[in-house]
Amino acid sequence: MSEVVYCDQELAVAQEIAHKAGAIMLQYFDDDQQTEVKNDGSPVTIADKKINSLVIKELVDVFPADGIIGEEESTAEYGDGRKWFCDPIDGTIGYIWGTPTSMFSLGLVVDGVPQMGVVYDPYLNRMYTAKKDAGSYCDGKKLSVSNLSLEDGTVAITGDVRRISQGLSYAKTLAETDAHIATFSGAIYKATLVARGKFVGYIEHGVNAHDMAAVHLIVEEAGGKVTGVSGNTLDYKQPFKGAVVSNGVTHEELVRIAQS
Repeated sequence: MSEVVYCDQELAVAQEIAHKAGAIMLQYFDDDQQTEVKNDGSPVTIADKKINSLVIKELVDVFPADGIIGEEESTAEYGDGRKWFCDPIDGTIGYIWGTPTSMFSLGLVVDGVPQMGVVYDPYLNRMYTAKKDAGSYCDGKKLSVSNLSLEDGTVAITGDVRRISQGLSYAKTLAETDAHIATFSGAIYKATLVARGKFVGYIEHGVNAHDMAAVHLIVEEAGGKVTGVSGNTLDYKQPFKGAVVSNGVTHEELVRIAQS
């Protein structure tokens, strides 16, 4: 792996982009969102597309040699080197519903390892930031995960009720514990609640690299842990599906539940 030296400029640029993305999210939140259905059956709005295009334009202007992998539009493929991962609106379903749990996400990955992450909640004007080995913050206040056990805490799962009702096995296993269970739209929102110490964990089989790149570092720099559903290290040099996010205390048990 190449040595990484940076990165105040990257963080400043990412935060500036996040504010602009948040303004677009708010602009269309209660307006005509021009929603379409993608080939995979998931929805996309005009705001998703505008934000993804904005991210590419802004990053190409400042870091022309870097690759950008966005949910809706990309300039590069997975692999080694510097890659920016963007989810223009994580929680698009909630965004369409009018529930304020969607967030903007932008993370820098170098040789498959997250190095810097920014996620932004425009509804509460909360900016989450992290740099590798430099801590995790919300509006400048240092974040720290909880030390609660599974039995004393809350664990988030998928917001897809159809998947749950059709027999999502890990949901049944989790329901047999004493943990409280939360389900709503917004993978990143759920993960930030782990970083804030509100939740002890989050299991999701459907998340992708663009969902997790930024918040991965935000959780880990707050003292938590993020892996694949089998407990494997997430490698951002290639696509993946699924993640377990935790406060660290609950991680092994959540990985076991995720594989049930």
